[in-house]
Amino acid sequence: MELINLKKEEMDNLISTCDKFINRYLLRGTYFVEYACFQYGKHNALMSGEPDAHFISDFQYFVFTKCTKSLSAIRMMLRNGYMEDVLILLRTMFEGYLASRYIDENYDIQLLNDFLFVPQLIAHRKVIYQDGVALNRESKEIIDFIQRDPSKLKLGKDKAYFTDLYAYMCNYAHCNYSILICYLDEHESFTCTKKTNDLLVRVLVLFVYTKIFENIVTVEGEDFPDTRTEKECYKLVKEATLYVYNQLEYFSKYDSDVNPELNKHMKKMFKDMKNSLKEEVGSVKKDFLK
Repeated sequence: MELINLKKEEMDNLISTCDKFINRYLLRGTYFVEYACFQYGKHNALMSGEPDAHFISDFQYFVFTKCTKSLSAIRMMLRNGYMEDVLILLRTMFEGYLASRYIDENYDIQLLNDFLFVPQLIAHRKVIYQDGVALNRESKEIIDFIQRDPSKLKLGKDKAYFTDLYAYMCNYAHCNYSILICYLDEHESFTCTKKTNDLLVRVLVLFVYTKIFENIVTVEGEDFPDTRTEKECYKLVKEATLYVYNQLEYFSKYDSDVNPELNKHMKKMFKDMKNSLKEEVGSVKKDFLK
């Protein structure tokens, strides 16, 4: 679904603006990783011998670092027209945002096991997870562990659009025949060079990363190296949010050439996504959104 009624020059300008925001996010995001992303929880645990709530920061910084590195990969894919693969990676970024927000807003000590400690033990085969049960490999003791589906992590206004957006991105993560058109040329022959939804994919990238950046970076009490950096980060979130908000408004009103039911469904998704941007998931005040 693309705003195909725009003139080429208008479309090129919108795409260029998206790319500039992505570049700015990479600049600020990479810098944030370098000066702020420290394992405070691990450090404190080594000193005290007990895990504490500082591990929330460890997890959020991990999510942010991973997503920022993914954004760098996404930029390369966008430049080469790999839109479908961008959506595959974007789904993972979206899951990271949901998990980061969830552990921050619903913290208890058990969540540290679920999100941090037990997954590492499973990866190293010290704990076996099978059929919904986690067992210590040596003692066969049952480990208290919940592996949460992304749908169980959604909060606030994210609930309104989650199912639709997540399903949309999942179509591209699997060999789902519904996306066949992305791999056919004008003669209906298979092709690896077709570019589809240039603008829409970029808007979705900005939508997801803006939420990640707002939730982790622009938060009251976060350490910035100087006042100027702090102001620039807040300014970036506000400008990107307003831009994405306006683009989603266009998409929510555009009548595409798909069937009426699907068209109605997609328009509602864009409207719900737009409305979710009014929610403060960090410390950025949203009074600039109408």
